[in-house]
Amino acid sequence: MQKKKMSTGGEKGSTTTKTPADFLKSIRGRPVVVKLNSGVDYRGILACLDGYMNIAMEQTEEYVNGQLKNKYGDAFIRGNNVLYISTSKRTLADGA
Repeated sequence: MQKKKMSTGGEKGSTTTKTPADFLKSIRGRPVVVKLNSGVDYRGILACLDGYMNIAMEQTEEYVNGQLKNKYGDAFIRGNNVLYISTSKRTLADGA
């Protein structure tokens, strides 16, 4: 099986590429948004994750239809529920 690489969107002709695994390693400890298959978003600090996409988060907030529903100190999300993980453009203090 061949690894797929993502371009970093740098200059034309740039040879810098990043695998999905590199991306996931680089966002550990940073604010993320985790979207579940159910449509619920969890926003917080990515503490760790594994190869099954099981995710541990800190300072976690739960959003349903864009509305803050709950706040958790730490949260664990089972990987089979994860639709995607995205880096948060705003900090949690900004109401991301």
